[in-house]
Amino acid sequence: MGNKSLALVYRPKKFDEVTEQQEIVSILQNQIDTDSVRGAYCFVGAAGTGKTTCARIFANEINKGMGSPIEMDAASHNGVDDVREIAELAKTQSIEAKYKVFILDEAHMFSAGAWAAMLKLIEEPPARCVFILCTTDYWKIPKTIQSRCQRYDFKRISTQGIVDRLAYILDEENTSNNKAQEWLPAINYIAKLADGCLRDAITTMDKCLSFNDELTIDNVIQALGLSHLDVFRDLTDKYIHAEEKAVLELLEKSYSDGADMKQFIKDYTLFILDVCKYLITESFDYISLPQTMKGWLDGVDANYDDMLEILDMLVELDGGLKYDSNPLYTIEAKFMLAGR
Repeated sequence: MGNKSLALVYRPKKFDEVTEQQEIVSILQNQIDTDSVRGAYCFVGAAGTGKTTCARIFANEINKGMGSPIEMDAASHNGVDDVREIAELAKTQSIEAKYKVFILDEAHMFSAGAWAAMLKLIEEPPARCVFILCTTDYWKIPKTIQSRCQRYDFKRISTQGIVDRLAYILDEENTSNNKAQEWLPAINYIAKLADGCLRDAITTMDKCLSFNDELTIDNVIQALGLSHLDVFRDLTDKYIHAEEKAVLELLEKSYSDGADMKQFIKDYTLFILDVCKYLITESFDYISLPQTMKGWLDGVDANYDDMLEILDMLVELDGGLKYDSNPLYTIEAKFMLAGR
């Protein structure tokens, strides 16, 4: 697939290329059509849902393709001087475009002083200036700023929406060689792992295709280093059957292999949560485990209450490991005591 990044190549450049978010696109398009563009907007939502992409498209559309928006990443430019620079730029109108558009990414990262300086700009935007604040943490933005912006909430992209986009990219790249249907389980698994973030899904698929030009669930698991799923499955089986020595060996091996044991417990907690959800629903629609685990899930030698006990232990364990300097010993002790 070459050296190009699929996430960049297939980043939407027009509203009709945006995946989902139809309500927001419709409103923005109507403002363009009726020449009713506002001075300040706040695009809110999880990462990879299209906030910055839609901000760029909106800027391009209101300026009919003339000029470029001024973008600033507040994660690294979040001080008073940075906002003063914006204010200076806003004083003069754009020569080549109708509007001077400022896209402020990760806007919640601005300092208190920067927000104080920004308030004047948002409160009385200079003529022909548009400010678009993009943020994942809307609650961190001061109320005085919130009340002066039109807010648009970007929803997480549905699994089906991500699957459709990934399949489209494969067709455009002519990579699948008519194997799209055969690769659907792996595409669906990648979509679930992305948790509503389309950009992550595209990047993940790109990585998997670099690892192996056949998209299978096993290849995805290997490419992403998700072999811990087998460890979690074995750990669950050994714990259910009270094989204490085997449990200790699995924990010790994970530690020796370099696993961050605090993260190990977080990941194992999510694994058991998915198992519990599957036992309730008997469906993969609500979990991120691959369908290759169906045989084990259907035959796991434990009932729902048994799994809830493990989940309860893990939640308690996870909460107690935050400041533990030797998490392995605490984890081993918890497993031993809980099995009694």
